[in-house]
Amino acid sequence: MRRVTRKYMLLSLVLSTVIGISLVGCSHTPPRPVELDQARMSYAEARDNPQVASRAPVALREAEEVLLRAEQTWDKEKDITEVQNLAAVARQRAEIARAIADQKQAEAEIEELGGARDSLLLDARTREAQRAQEQAERAQQEADRAYQQVRSATTQNTQLERELTYTREELAAKEAAAREAAAKAPAKRRTRSR
Repeated sequence: MRRVTRKYMLLSLVLSTVIGISLVGCSHTPPRPVELDQARMSYAEARDNPQVASRAPVALREAEEVLLRAEQTWDKEKDITEVQNLAAVARQRAEIARAIADQKQAEAEIEELGGARDSLLLDARTREAQRAQEQAERAQQEADRAYQQVRSATTQNTQLERELTYTREELAAKEAAAREAAAKAPAKRRTRSR
């Protein structure tokens, strides 16, 4: 009987140990994957960035959905490999959201710089047009002065020609009068001598 009791005791001890080990093994849950926490932090950084929230809301929402699916998978199934894969996808989607926001910010800056460039070009063209206008006005003033000088010279030339013509006519008249007087003078002398 001792042998039987001993066998039962040994069997019950082995059974207790096996049951105890299996209970300890079943109650032990694996630690939460680090990738899941990293994905949560990456998503939170993207969500808290106002540029990302306003410029890439769709990509940010996709990152959130994948992160929630990873957390639900962990809570329900504790499938480490699937959770790690989903966490990596969530991290990548958060990075994509940041990249989209950066791209849209750069595009906005390019557009703003393009507007500034256009404004500078317009200012330069306006200044160039003003200089051309001023040059045209100076050229017009010089042309007007030259015209006035030519007109004045023409008027003076006409006046001098009139004076010359008058003087010639006067000289011719005096010469004619002197010839006539000279012609009459010998005739008077002849008539006096007779």
